[in-house]
Amino acid sequence: MKNILTPGMIIFDHDGTLVNTNEPDFKLFSGIKELLVDLDQAGFEMSVWTARGHRSTLESLKTLQIASYFWEIYGHDDGLSKPHPAGLAKISEGFGKDKLLHIGDSVGDLEGAAAFGIDVIAACWNSTNQVETFKRKTSFLAMMPDDCRKIIAAKFNVNL
Repeated sequence: MKNILTPGMIIFDHDGTLVNTNEPDFKLFSGIKELLVDLDQAGFEMSVWTARGHRSTLESLKTLQIASYFWEIYGHDDGLSKPHPAGLAKISEGFGKDKLLHIGDSVGDLEGAAAFGIDVIAACWNSTNQVETFKRKTSFLAMMPDDCRKIIAAKFNVNL
């Protein structure tokens, strides 16, 4: 059962947002682990919505020792794939849309969140060449994971 006292749910993308998959050995982006720890301590529920397969995503999160932070994973093989918002609907059941926030690094992430009717932070730390495109799709841009803190704190009225 989902925590009804949570300030909300943060839904992360995997590739290019949580994990740098451009390297042969996947690595967390600098600042991601600290952000996850702080969100967890603040009572947020967290999930992953990704175009990667479910099993591959879970294995990556386990290897990087962050799987325990996530409530659910929705991959391309769990149903309709991104940017279709069906995955967002499934993993966020029980939450009002005002209690949801997606963080992703692709146009598909931004369009899927918009189609579902939730706010989205454009994760620009791996997509600096898309900043101008992202600005046309969301007012929330983060150049590094730590930039998400201020946006999340303001949206959910919490201290991070």
